[in-house]
Amino acid sequence: MTENAENAENAENAENAENAENAENNHEERGLNTQALTEIIKKIDNDQNFIYPEAVLTAIFEITLAVHNSYKQPDGNTQNLLRLILQVLQRRPVPRLSMTISKSELAKKPLIMQLLILMQHSINEHQHDYLQKRLVWLAIAMHTSVMLMQHSTKQHTKNILMQFKQAQFSGSPRRIWIWHELPDLPQMTMSVESIYTIFTDLLEQKKSAFELLNDKQATHAEEKKVAKDKLSQIEKITTAYQNAHALRKPRPKRKKPPKHIKIKAINLADNTSRLPLDSTVTSHNWNTTTLSNDAWGYTRDDIEHSAIAIDLAFLEANTESYDGLTTSFEERIDHYEAPYVSYGEYPNPLVKNSIPLQTIDLSLQQNYMSQRNLALNSNTRLLSLAGYQALFAALNQDASTLPESETDKTCAGILLLSMITGLPVKSLLIPGYIGHPDIFKIKGKKYYIEHSLGITKRVTSQTLLENDYENTSDTIKVPLPLWLIDDLLACELPLKEDFTAYLAALRSSLGLPYLSVNRIETVLHVVLSRYTPDCHAHIADIICRTPAPHAPAMYYSSHTSEALMAHYKSALGIFNSNSGFDLTYITAWHKYTVGSGFALKIETVCDIVNEIKYWTDQSSNDEEHFNRTSIFVWFVFCLLTGVRPNNGLGKMYDIDLDMGWLLINDKPVKKVKSDRLIPLCPTLVRHLIDYRDYLVDYQAKHQLKHDISTIIDDIRLGNDEALLKLLSTSVNNLKDIKRGDAYHMTKKIIDANPYWTRHFVRTQLEKRGVQLPLINTIIGHEKARQEVLGRFSSSSKADIKRVGPIFEKIAEQLELNLIEINNYSKLNHIEKRHIRVNHVNR
Repeated sequence: MTENAENAENAENAENAENAENAENNHEERGLNTQALTEIIKKIDNDQNFIYPEAVLTAIFEITLAVHNSYKQPDGNTQNLLRLILQVLQRRPVPRLSMTISKSELAKKPLIMQLLILMQHSINEHQHDYLQKRLVWLAIAMHTSVMLMQHSTKQHTKNILMQFKQAQFSGSPRRIWIWHELPDLPQMTMSVESIYTIFTDLLEQKKSAFELLNDKQATHAEEKKVAKDKLSQIEKITTAYQNAHALRKPRPKRKKPPKHIKIKAINLADNTSRLPLDSTVTSHNWNTTTLSNDAWGYTRDDIEHSAIAIDLAFLEANTESYDGLTTSFEERIDHYEAPYVSYGEYPNPLVKNSIPLQTIDLSLQQNYMSQRNLALNSNTRLLSLAGYQALFAALNQDASTLPESETDKTCAGILLLSMITGLPVKSLLIPGYIGHPDIFKIKGKKYYIEHSLGITKRVTSQTLLENDYENTSDTIKVPLPLWLIDDLLACELPLKEDFTAYLAALRSSLGLPYLSVNRIETVLHVVLSRYTPDCHAHIADIICRTPAPHAPAMYYSSHTSEALMAHYKSALGIFNSNSGFDLTYITAWHKYTVGSGFALKIETVCDIVNEIKYWTDQSSNDEEHFNRTSIFVWFVFCLLTGVRPNNGLGKMYDIDLDMGWLLINDKPVKKVKSDRLIPLCPTLVRHLIDYRDYLVDYQAKHQLKHDISTIIDDIRLGNDEALLKLLSTSVNNLKDIKRGDAYHMTKKIIDANPYWTRHFVRTQLEKRGVQLPLINTIIGHEKARQEVLGRFSSSSKADIKRVGPIFEKIAEQLELNLIEINNYSKLNHIEKRHIRVNHVNR
């Protein structure tokens, strides 16, 4: 697709989305035909499988349609509406047997029919003017409930019907007050905006009255209770009406954070999430398990939150440095070891000397490891899927339907926001954090949070263009429901005591004894990685902002923005299976690719490979050809294994050319070894055998260079010697290839740190559908002791071997299967001319 065509498509999509949104927000465009309206009415509060009399359905339909048409009329004449309502009610649509006006009898019928019964009863008994006013407001309530049913918001539907039913049926002053406060018919204008203004004015009055009583300590408790009931009644009515007509309250102003609190944009590169080192303790201080008062997510005996002080110096990234090459953030992260806590010294000497106790310790470690990585149901760190869905439904209901004066509404809103974003509750409780422009972005009628992966900016390359790279951005956007953010901006943040009390009540009501703040914060990651189709932990790390040292794979792949959004929406859809959470706010962003800033497109890499081969074949002498051939095979080795391109790669005793295996430890400066297995594809095996033969041929031609001959003998015999070599400056010895050598020798062909080869392989494996555990095992992103040779391996050698054909496909696409390694003597001037012509014609 051309850029103009794509821009046109994006513009068309944006226009369609805007038109759809306008249609949704404009009640005048919601046409209600007879059939659609009848179906909606049948669904209203009909859990009892109640069979409506035909006359009742007709009456509800006619009254609802009358109100709907009144909103459309410019003059908004309430007398015409009243006349139509009276005509319907005077036909007495409700049968006499159903007209018993008592609490128990009314409760047997759906709420909307109860409202019709009370309306019909009022015209049978009285014809006073104030009753005519009531009929119009009851009809407005009936119409509002029908409109709400289009959004499947049952709670709002129930709220408005119940509040007006109680106002009409009850004789209590705390219920009937509303009839004295609502305007009479002559003062009314039949428009959505006018009715909404009436409700909001009443709401503000009752809110001010309640706050005034709250400020008076001597106020009688009963008086305060009545004021609170009135506020709750008008609050439920106003919220329901607002939702029925998609009206929006004025956007609340963002509260500024306290001066001593600085809120920074989310950058995962800045969040190392490691325990602070303590120079005053030994490597394991077993007396520091006391808990902080701020341990929100702590649950007793929770292995996730042990506070043991551990010396993590051995986990630091120790990378090699090369002249002219800067070590990027991604490379440093790639050399971190994932923190895995085990006994360095036993807390009790008896454990060390007791085989049974050591066995128990091992089995506990193994069980814990398997629970985390296999997500077994026995893991108390996780809730069941049904538990997550019940939690989501409860939080959504409380956050969307409770009155604004209720503290539980705010607590539920904060937990719901944490659940759908993975944002820490501690952060959300900082004044000014919610809505802060560095975290929360506003684009038109959309809210979203935005975070950066923290990818190193690409330096200007002399040989590469922007379109040679796979990815264009490192920005991730997560859309947010507008109503939730506006509600949280408008409220006062709860105290910790209120929050704890709400969580305890929630834990009890849902029957989830392991429910904690930490388990709510991690829900999104669990559902994305475990329950969302075609998703996995790597995608979850990106969306949930997993700190860099715990998720190095985030920086070595490529994804499209729409794919990430589809996974996110799918996860929320799984949450939403048992509730009425509206997901229509999630719409597609403009398309862009997210991920590694150094991953090159396979077409670009193919051109680079051919350029290096051409450069090799254009060597002017035997020594130059030797070095260039070695560099070419070095790049082939990196491109078909994904190893870290460090010094001295590929010791001969670690390469099995017959079976096609590579045993690799490409973190040579690390204190902790991390050997792993990589399958060798047929093309790479052929290149390595040809290169070994090339060395033997060079040895035969230079028998007087004894140091070179000795090293080549070690390589030929499979001893502890790196296969790939360069001639020393004196050309009388061989040295290991360093990344700096490869970079400087090929800079005119590819002006980029050769570490790009690792980014390329990681991205290509994921693009070709290799399972995430296998990618992590091969690329070296598995956790400590979980490599295929480790004690807690999650992959088998057979699994890894099956990735060999994938590497072969990459080799074929790079045309490496067509390239041969030739000795310099074979490249006469005639052949060189043919090579030059073929290269130009490529």
